[in-house]
Amino acid sequence: MKTIITLLIAGLLVTACSPKAQLVTLRGTNLRPVADQGLVMDTDTLTLRYSFTEERGQMHILLVNKLNRPLYVDWKRSSFIIGKEKLDYWYDVADVNLGTSSVSSWHGRYTVGSINGVISKDDAVGFIPPGTQLEKRQFVVYPNGSIRLPGQPEIIEEASKTIGRKKPVPVDVYTYQPDQSPLQFRNYLTLSTDKDFKTEFHIDTKFWASDIRVMPASQLTGVALHEYESDEYSGSYTVPIPFKKPDGFFIRLPIQ
Repeated sequence: MKTIITLLIAGLLVTACSPKAQLVTLRGTNLRPVADQGLVMDTDTLTLRYSFTEERGQMHILLVNKLNRPLYVDWKRSSFIIGKEKLDYWYDVADVNLGTSSVSSWHGRYTVGSINGVISKDDAVGFIPPGTQLEKRQFVVYPNGSIRLPGQPEIIEEASKTIGRKKPVPVDVYTYQPDQSPLQFRNYLTLSTDKDFKTEFHIDTKFWASDIRVMPASQLTGVALHEYESDEYSGSYTVPIPFKKPDGFFIRLPIQ
């Protein structure tokens, strides 16, 4: 009897101490959500796609040129904007990686005087030939901490993704309109159909967290159970299911 009680108490403690996470769903002006792709703008000129499927939301931009002539992106005049602060895509700096040459002998390795270096610098203007695409990964949406959640949540229940657990999992759901959302940011792109930018145009997108769910971190991914059987063996094994939410991301919360 004591053993059963001890196991029950241990199970309750594990449940109470299970790490939680904030699951963030993003929406954007001039974009529409597309399953398995993220947030998409589609015009006669281009397809612009944003996806964020990573912890804390690294923004992935995909630009597809639909014209029969090149398309250009001016990264010098494009910015990621949080509040009033802008973070530029391009700076007039170069990365330098230096290394020295070494020689081996009976007495060990020693360094000689020559230094080898590689200087790399991002292009200030992105060039997209007809019918091709350009990708950019640079900024993380929420690099530190957790999102403060004003308002009262709606409490719903989800089927558990933990194998062997039949009891549903409670989830707190916070829903926000664009101007009231606790997470808002913008992305501003300058583009042109000619290299001198005489035909330049701008895409200014405002993003906001439309839905933030607080749930056990185990609900983000879960595992899949696979069974196998042969003439000699039979059994089962589990395979982790990777997190996949192109129109959002997650933040792990500290255990309290």
